[in-house]
Amino acid sequence: MGVLSDPIYRPLSITFIEYQEGDKIGFALAWFSMLPFIYIVSLCTLIVFRRDIQTIMYFGGFCVSEVCNYSLKRFFKQARPERTRDRMGLYEVHGMPSDHSQTFFYFMTYLAIFIILKSQMPGTPRIRSLRNRFLVFSQLNVAALVAYSRVYLHYHTIAQVVAGAFVGTALGCVWYYFVNYYFTKYVPFIIEHPFGKYFLIRDYAPIPRLIHFQYENEYAEAKRWRERRMNHTKDQVSSSE
Repeated sequence: MGVLSDPIYRPLSITFIEYQEGDKIGFALAWFSMLPFIYIVSLCTLIVFRRDIQTIMYFGGFCVSEVCNYSLKRFFKQARPERTRDRMGLYEVHGMPSDHSQTFFYFMTYLAIFIILKSQMPGTPRIRSLRNRFLVFSQLNVAALVAYSRVYLHYHTIAQVVAGAFVGTALGCVWYYFVNYYFTKYVPFIIEHPFGKYFLIRDYAPIPRLIHFQYENEYAEAKRWRERRMNHTKDQVSSSE
């Protein structure tokens, strides 16, 4: 009768980030390294509560990015840095291209193009232009910090995060073009389809200043409901008298 070996346990590597004890920069960059996961969870929450087809397609691009990253890693089969190979039971062997870098550069590139071409924030043209530039600049800097965190924490080489950034940026551009210049013509069909109606799929893209639109309509509806409730209460009091 053979001796049973101890089971091997593996962590969920997407949320398993290590940094050197006492390294404050490493601690901060570890949180930057978590941003893709936090962003994905936030995006899924947004989809569940808003059911916006543009947001769903934005998430769909991330799924395509994951498939591309999985395929490229197995095509290049490039190992991670030396200091990570000692802990290879904790992480995927292949590191080219960086998944974190690719994912976040995809998200930020798509969002940057949307802000530049379709943002409808209030303000004068000059204020909107300055605001948009600031947002795009901030997004790309955060994406760069996510990529740098992977190098600093010894999960990837510089070449691997640069490759991930390149693939993510290219995919963000291609996917934005696909969604807004090809897929858009099928949106009315999807929304009017029984499947779309069952899952309450909607399209917010044609509505300018969406937050203000939602606020004004929800405020007006809440006000009407309060007035109806007050009138109903008054009618009950009058009838009791």
